[in-house]
Amino acid sequence: MSTIPKDPLLAIAKIMVVIAQFLAIFAIVMLGIGIGALLSVGRADLMAEIAAAEVPMISFWFIILAMVTGMGLMFLGYRFFGELLGIINSVGEGDPFRPENADRLSRMGWITVIVQAMILPVAGLAMWLAPYADKVDKKIQFDGGLDGGGILLTLILFILARVFREGTRMREELEGTV
Repeated sequence: MSTIPKDPLLAIAKIMVVIAQFLAIFAIVMLGIGIGALLSVGRADLMAEIAAAEVPMISFWFIILAMVTGMGLMFLGYRFFGELLGIINSVGEGDPFRPENADRLSRMGWITVIVQAMILPVAGLAMWLAPYADKVDKKIQFDGGLDGGGILLTLILFILARVFREGTRMREELEGTV
């Protein structure tokens, strides 16, 4: 692992990406603890609230599933930032047009596709639970679903991956002719 780059912009980006990875790990651990608590000591309280709101009992398992999905999303975020960190490191080393950076950008694009696909069922679940939550004075505000910014990010990542592949090819071709 390389040290913090001398370029202040790259140094700040690297620090922010490492913090984001740490926060993703922290969120995974906290969601895991929350799932454990709901499956053991908190189960009776949650089941009582579900019964009071006249929500179908299967919603307990939907809540657990939503939390597991959250853990999966945080893991994907961790992976996304790991790929970005690899790109930042290669830029800091002075050689960003590498085949592995094109691969990293492609993987980042696929991660964003998977995230968008995972959010849709959670958004549906949140919309289904929202009226019941109002009955027990709990507010569910979920701004999920297809995100135009996420779709745009996906397209940009796949296009940048092609740009990096082409840049790498052109550099290798130029070096071969000199």
